[in-house]
Amino acid sequence: MCTCHSGRMRQDAGEPTSDDHTDLSARIEAASALNRLSHALVGHRATPEVLQRIARAADDLATRIEQEPVRERSMEIGGSPRFLQAIDEPRTLADVVDGGAFLDMFDDSPVSGSANPLSIGLRIRQDGDQAVGVVTLDRGWEGAPGRSHGGIVASCVDETFGGLLPVIGEMAFTGELSLRYEGPCPMGVPLEFRAWLEGRERRKLHLACTGSADGEVFVRATATFIAVDLERFRPVG
Repeated sequence: MCTCHSGRMRQDAGEPTSDDHTDLSARIEAASALNRLSHALVGHRATPEVLQRIARAADDLATRIEQEPVRERSMEIGGSPRFLQAIDEPRTLADVVDGGAFLDMFDDSPVSGSANPLSIGLRIRQDGDQAVGVVTLDRGWEGAPGRSHGGIVASCVDETFGGLLPVIGEMAFTGELSLRYEGPCPMGVPLEFRAWLEGRERRKLHLACTGSADGEVFVRATATFIAVDLERFRPVG
């Protein structure tokens, strides 16, 4: 896992901000419906007739969408007014994130993005100098029967670390991630991932995180993130 992270404020889960594109509300609605369908498909036994209808409709719609213009996410991210503000003034990312607001890594994140139908659904908020990720995992993320897949847990940890970056005012990528699973991660109950900064060493950020359910810790993690100068992300031209 080696992903570049930054934080973006969302006024409320599922509501577009002023930085978003005009199609975002419709994309979020479509993503939510597809996400629900995916978990239903995993968690229930559908008749062959229904499954065939899903396959035909999905193929037809995919063919139609693939004929539309390709999105360039690097251009979209680099053009964000808040992001450009942090570069130009200069300000840290922490200065353009409202305390206590939910943070969305990117609208299309496969872990926390509300516009991604594959999203795990993690939502991240600031709590003082920590980041807290919350999620209730549905049937599509099941590993062993009744337990969450370990890779999904790792993704939630990594994304919560990413949510910590705007709190401490950094843009960084995952250099090393280490997890110790101390118990099974349950399905269908609220999970909390809490991350904080333990120390800095030049560009290296040393982070820690715990994941818990009903107060019981099921995973502990440490990570080294490598800070990146925001100026590197300034749009060219």
